[in-house]
Amino acid sequence: KIRAEDGRATHSVDISDFISRLPGDRGTDQFTTDLASGSTSQAAGLVEALETEAATVLLDEDTSATNFMIRDRRMQALVAKDAEPITPFVDRIRQLRDDLGVSTVLVMGGSGDYFDHADLVIQLRDYAPHDVTETAVEIAATLTTDRAEEHDGRLHRPEPRRCEPGSLDPERRRNRWKIQARGVDTLVFGRSDVDLRAVEQIQDPSQVRAIGWILGRLSEWRETAIEPLPIIRDMIDRLGKGEWNWLTGRPDGDLALPRPHEVMAALNRLRGARFTAGAKAED
Repeated sequence: KIRAEDGRATHSVDISDFISRLPGDRGTDQFTTDLASGSTSQAAGLVEALETEAATVLLDEDTSATNFMIRDRRMQALVAKDAEPITPFVDRIRQLRDDLGVSTVLVMGGSGDYFDHADLVIQLRDYAPHDVTETAVEIAATLTTDRAEEHDGRLHRPEPRRCEPGSLDPERRRNRWKIQARGVDTLVFGRSDVDLRAVEQIQDPSQVRAIGWILGRLSEWRETAIEPLPIIRDMIDRLGKGEWNWLTGRPDGDLALPRPHEVMAALNRLRGARFTAGAKAED
């Protein structure tokens, strides 16, 4: 699930396909901040999802940054494209499907501009779903928006970033790890609190604890920089086979299996984690 997260941390994420520059003509191919805005955080979340090889992304208009989602014709007339750094999601959604094979499920009530790109349109009436795709296609053909598509070139699949294991510190005191779940919203990892409120697919605090221990084991890697996703997948495969005791070093009944997506989401939100940007792939 992709949403705006004002104030979240990001680490060397290439959001340039969605936001070309920041104020002061700062580049966005290694976007790093402790306080992302709504639009930059949503762009970063989408790129991070692609990096973890997500096949489907879920977006809700109510939790999205409006300027990330759409620029209508009147706003295009007022603010020229060369003065607007954001390429709205409406102009990338078809490329996600056709070029990267990533599906989008979008809850949208305020903009019919997405009708031009939809394979299926479902209308809810009193909580009952109705397929209105045919009607939506007719509306898109007869009531044209006259807006110009604003994407420049192709959408690229992000190359995996590399993480420095030494930047992941689970110690609260010397040689004493602190890994704790505060419900499903917060992971206490050493001296850091990782905000997981936007990672809504986490179902139980026992998953949060498992995520923390996986990150702790990741911190023990001896290499200067690692590609974390394959290592995390190997750990989760091992846990899926019932091999749990190695994770904490003792029997622990308060752990549940997360997916690699959730572990990477926590890692991406860990303040103090250091990443090296990957090169932009040519598809």
